[in-house]
Amino acid sequence: MTVGSMTEDKKQQRRERQHAAVRDEIKAMARTHMARDGAAALSLRAVAIDLGLSSAAIYYYFPNRDVLITALIIDAFRALSASLRAADQPEQDIAERLYAVMLSYRSWAIAHPAEYALLFGTPIPGYHAPTEVTAPEARAALLPLGELFNIAFIQQRLRFAVRPPPASITAHVAGWLVETDQQLALPVLLAMLRAWALAHGLVGLELDHQTQPIIGDPAALFAYEIRELLIQYGVIQPEE
Repeated sequence: MTVGSMTEDKKQQRRERQHAAVRDEIKAMARTHMARDGAAALSLRAVAIDLGLSSAAIYYYFPNRDVLITALIIDAFRALSASLRAADQPEQDIAERLYAVMLSYRSWAIAHPAEYALLFGTPIPGYHAPTEVTAPEARAALLPLGELFNIAFIQQRLRFAVRPPPASITAHVAGWLVETDQQLALPVLLAMLRAWALAHGLVGLELDHQTQPIIGDPAALFAYEIRELLIQYGVIQPEE
């Protein structure tokens, strides 16, 4: 490699770093706007003004609002996944691991309400997520839960409902597992979905300030409900 080509490579690397840094600044400002005004009100022009960029300049980094929203969704799913994985301590018993990761789901949502609403809240008018991009990110974000429930299943620590789900659900899930190359047994997937539904419902009510007047301490309620669910599953013994 010649000196000239090495110099050009370094210049290219510097330009790429600068480009990535500006993109990160734009996304950070967009998150600030979402927290203040909601995702539906997100405007590239408004973000550009607050960053001191021209409208033409910001379109160089994000051609339109939808591309920016998709980038924010991807970042949020990855941040959620990182939070769940950080809470997992593989050396612990599966009961402790599942309990900690489920609590981490709430902690991340409460700490990042705008991003959580972007992922699981009201759809943004006019925005259509490219599912070929966002769906794999969504599955990866919740994969830590699936992996832990699968461990509980392998360890015979996961108790299932007596009655099987309707045949229509069984058939559809079987096809979805093949289509998405998910290595989960149907009972494991259903257990995870029930846990996620409980967590999502409680978090949503808390973010909407619905549970606070009733029970006062939504964090304690969340921890209690998750523990009770894991007891019902047989993962946690009642005396633990």
